[in-house]
Amino acid sequence: MPMRFVRDTQMTFAFIGAALLVPVFAFAQDSGPTINNTSYGTYESARVLDVRIESIGTEQGAAQKEVYDIEFRSGSRKGAHQTISSDVESNPYQIDPKPGDSVVVLIQPSDQGDQYYLEGFDRRFPLSLLIALFVLTLFVLAGWQGLKVAVSIILSVLIIGWVLIPSFLQGANPVPIAMALSTILIFLTTGMSVGWNRKAAVTAIGSLGGVIVAYFISLIFSDWSHLSGLSTEDDRLFFSQNPNLNPRGLLFAGIIVAAMGVVEDVAVSIASGVAEVSKVNRHLTFKELFRAGMVVGKDHMSALANTLVFAYVGGSLSTLLLYTQYGGSWLKFLNFDAVTDEVIRSMAGTIGLVFTVPITALLAAWFAFKGNARAKAKTLVHHQ
Repeated sequence: MPMRFVRDTQMTFAFIGAALLVPVFAFAQDSGPTINNTSYGTYESARVLDVRIESIGTEQGAAQKEVYDIEFRSGSRKGAHQTISSDVESNPYQIDPKPGDSVVVLIQPSDQGDQYYLEGFDRRFPLSLLIALFVLTLFVLAGWQGLKVAVSIILSVLIIGWVLIPSFLQGANPVPIAMALSTILIFLTTGMSVGWNRKAAVTAIGSLGGVIVAYFISLIFSDWSHLSGLSTEDDRLFFSQNPNLNPRGLLFAGIIVAAMGVVEDVAVSIASGVAEVSKVNRHLTFKELFRAGMVVGKDHMSALANTLVFAYVGGSLSTLLLYTQYGGSWLKFLNFDAVTDEVIRSMAGTIGLVFTVPITALLAAWFAFKGNARAKAKTLVHHQ
């Protein structure tokens, strides 16, 4: 087995272990309240067997009901058949399943017996195929390097789901946990992508610098804008049921995690660019190496800044429709919590991205210059 593979595997598990230890230290310092686990019932997968419209008599007269015959495909009721009915006019999510479709059913216990509600479509299969296509595309176009990138992304998502979210639900402050996890995940993803070397260290430190800038910018302007972190109805519902949890902490943790992925992209480009320039010409000065890194960073930064802003705007098109709903009033529109939230997120992330460029260029140039100096010294000693 190649020693490099062994080393990479050891480093990967070391950083995963470090990520899993983060909440241990967090809870040692913070034993806050836990989430209010309100039981909504259980969710099960089912297959639609038949759909029909029936007229059911009520005190107000006849009512049109949409009736679904389903077969459960998971849980203790697997294989059992059930009939679910709902008002034809009461369908705000426009759920229109056909026979053979996979759906999600909510089962709520009550004094009158279990109540069954059609919650939506079961989308696990198409999502699984999309993820598999994503991994396959990376592997076909980038080989084992692409596969390692896919694995690092999956590990990052799993660690966030297993560490950050449960820690927040247990009452820990998500900001230091998100910052610690960002540091670990940057080292993990960069190490698996470019190798556990000096380039990975430069990328990780430069990315962390950009993330810290993004966090402080968002903190300052969120306070100034009196942003509560309750920008959607789902946020308000969740935190009204769990008043001891801090919505602003989750807002800042989200900004930290989002900024991490963006700034790492430009940081690794700068670190790789400076390293390659240094290999081609080992006589470049520190200033020349720094300038080369800035050139790479500026070109990449302009493209990524647009990408970041348009990504937020594209995800908020429904929010932009509120502008027309309120008569085209910019005063009303710009003061929506959801709008202010997105503006601060996009601007803080972009500013963090901008600061990542000189930080990473400076570090990459310094490491490359020192490495060249040591190489020259060894060459002189060898010739003597």
